[in-house]
Amino acid sequence: MKVDAGLKHDLRLGLCCLPALMLIFIGGFLLNHVAEASVIASGALPLAFGASKTWEGSSFKLLLATVVGLGFSSWLGAMAGSVLPLYISLAMIYTAAYAIITGIDGTAGWVFLQAAIAFLVSGYFPGDMAHATHRALLISIGGLVQLTIICLLLSKGHFHLQWVSRFSLFSFLRQETLKHRHKLHLRWSVLFGLLSMGMALFTVELYHLKNGYWTGMTLLLCLRNHYQESLLRVPARLFGTFLGCLSAGVLMYFFPQLAVLACGFIVSGYVAFTLSYRLATGSYFVFTFFVTLMVVFMISLTGLAQGNVAADRLTATAIGGAYALAAILFTRLATALQIRLSDNKKSDPESLY
Repeated sequence: MKVDAGLKHDLRLGLCCLPALMLIFIGGFLLNHVAEASVIASGALPLAFGASKTWEGSSFKLLLATVVGLGFSSWLGAMAGSVLPLYISLAMIYTAAYAIITGIDGTAGWVFLQAAIAFLVSGYFPGDMAHATHRALLISIGGLVQLTIICLLLSKGHFHLQWVSRFSLFSFLRQETLKHRHKLHLRWSVLFGLLSMGMALFTVELYHLKNGYWTGMTLLLCLRNHYQESLLRVPARLFGTFLGCLSAGVLMYFFPQLAVLACGFIVSGYVAFTLSYRLATGSYFVFTFFVTLMVVFMISLTGLAQGNVAADRLTATAIGGAYALAAILFTRLATALQIRLSDNKKSDPESLY
């Protein structure tokens, strides 16, 4: 059976993203700093998922911008996490900004999404300035290690290695804003998105659920720029998460060895990376399934009980999915109502004032 060139590239790109993660965890085990290694790995993972994306023809620029966003948002989240109203307020602002940016440019929206997720996660590991800076540094190191290894392995391949030119960021943002200015009409999705984020995080705190950042992550990941895609993502993420947690639990029950965890993490991570590159034509349910396997295996490597990880993730995902669905449906309803009112106004010249 002949494999097309695009699939070959995706498989190769996924392989090139594994050495950084393996190096990070091997170093963590050898130095007896597995918890720190998991934080560093959390900075490397987003770059593995975005390795196929480009910004102005350059994957290097996009991934470098992702590292910067991850570092800053991790620092901000760790600083704000100890003050719950501030943390929830900033999470709502991140949600609103994501809804606006992703409507202008999908690639820029993806970069901002990674930063928003980093903020949500770090908020559950709050501390003082030194702690926040340390966490941001570890995550940035993970991103830079991943970026460096990808550049070394693919500098002569399909990886678009271009250095950042002076003022290119500001020039790009200005050009994209002017080009897509007509798309800045996402007020209903912005409104219901930020309200849903606030209510979701409040619900998590009200019932004292652990690892509640998965709720916010689910909500953000389900909110897309198209109604149908957003609607289909909610059940796909819920069922993919459920099946992934169930499968990981069964595998770890029969094969609880540390080597099995490590192999499961590597294999599921590799599959998740390659699926993310072809997500536009693939199944989000299957992608979520392998991402869930990868996350459960990775967290279990740090010594946490897998059952607790799976149960927490399922509960948080269900809550986040429910609020995402509410935001999607209310956005659709409000948009339809606005269109109907606009049509009525057009028929009455005096109402155009």
